Amino acid sequence: MRLFGLGHPVDDNVRAGRASHEWQSRAVAESPALPAEGPIPACTAAEDRGPCQARWRAGSNEREEDVVSGATPTNFGGGGAVAERISKRFGTERAVTALRGISLRAEPGHCTAVLGSSGAGKSVLLRCLAGLERPTEGAVRVGGTDLGRLGEVELTEFRRDRIGVVYQHGNLLPELTAEDNLLLPFDISGRRPDRSRLDRVLDALEVRELLERRPHQLAGPEQQRVALARVLVQRADVLLADEPTGALDAVTARHMLRVLRRCTDEFGQTVVLFSAHPRSAAYADRIVTLDDGRVTKEWEPAAGCRCAQAEAATDHIA
Repeated sequence: MRLFGLGHPVDDNVRAGRASHEWQSRAVAESPALPAEGPIPACTAAEDRGPCQARWRAGSNEREEDVVSGATPTNFGGGGAVAERISKRFGTERAVTALRGISLRAEPGHCTAVLGSSGAGKSVLLRCLAGLERPTEGAVRVGGTDLGRLGEVELTEFRRDRIGVVYQHGNLLPELTAEDNLLLPFDISGRRPDRSRLDRVLDALEVRELLERRPHQLAGPEQQRVALARVLVQRADVLLADEPTGALDAVTARHMLRVLRRCTDEFGQTVVLFSAHPRSAAYADRIVTLDDGRVTKEWEPAAGCRCAQAEAATDHIA
């Protein structure tokens, strides 16, 4: 049997057993990096990246994307992610405070970079936005939904369908092919992906030729691209990228950041990028710096000088 016409035979027993696996599983050791050159065009901070226009269909959660040359992405109602004065403490008697009244808004159809050194609170903030941790105080809303009002089952389903998280190594299930990993959320939920969007994503992120391989046969950046494709195909409200360049050399890191930027420009995907590297800010529409669980600065860099501004504002980051 062929899965959604993608040209890869899938064993029925494998399909039946997928729901028992955790979507986010153990990571596979990273393989050699991708070459720097490739069909994905280089993108400088000053370039017009050809963003796309995204909108919601009336009365539904289904978005339409139309590539519009030179246009600015249109905010689609209800999208994006918002943290409202959230704090997070661990423990009781000797509580450790990881977040201290953080407010953050990731605008729909934009890329937001959250920068900070180790221990600044980036990972805890990501987990709160992803619904993996409940804040001690404050509220988190994704796509207009208050995560604090969802029960555990509802929250699990919401994370599966509406929130995408991409880690350094992709976190693909090693037992499954890249194709099976990409379509896993649909198998679990019983939905079918939009074929036209699926084709667009496969071509834009150059993963079509990777579909029959298993994670151990993929380089680290290839695993990340498969994970990114999974988020784009499922039309998640927000894509949270956790240190996506942390294990990459400088050249390959730039390539990966360009890929992330394409997710916003060509698909209107809301992206929140968490990193300790100031270079990541050069690809963002908005930059937020954290220190000791607090927001220390946030700004929208002027076109053409994102890199310089990011370096100047984050020179304390190791």
